[in-house]
Amino acid sequence: MCDDEYDDEYGTCAQTYASLCIYPGEIDPTEVTERLGVEPSSWQRQGELQQRADRRPRAATLNGWFLTSKGCIDSRDSRRHIDWILDQIEPSAEALRSLQREGCRTEVSCFWISQSGHGGPTIPPSQMRRLADLSLELWFDFYGPHDEDDA
Repeated sequence: MCDDEYDDEYGTCAQTYASLCIYPGEIDPTEVTERLGVEPSSWQRQGELQQRADRRPRAATLNGWFLTSKGCIDSRDSRRHIDWILDQIEPSAEALRSLQREGCRTEVSCFWISQSGHGGPTIPPSQMRRLADLSLELWFDFYGPHDEDDA
């Protein structure tokens, strides 16, 4: 995707970011890092305590490896965030496919908060093709606008 196709001020979006989530089953998350050659934003090992902001720690129920655009991309256009994830992982496509063949569940999730309750993100065919080439499912976690009266 060309930079001039992004709309970083995406008027209907208040906030967005994308995350590549790999759930490697019995494969240790550090092995995922080694095989992909990509450092994750975070990871979790089944049974280990996870520190959580403003909540009590809890034990992870499964192994997980996560790469997020949050804090790396300053844009309200989810396309830019998804492309950033794809740019990071495409050089390791064969390693990703190998992990998938071994049973790892892989997906891209996109967090998206509406500015006004209308509109929504768009995903162009070129980006859908890139996701499909990596066998990555895309899903959105949508939130409506925050109303001060609801607080």
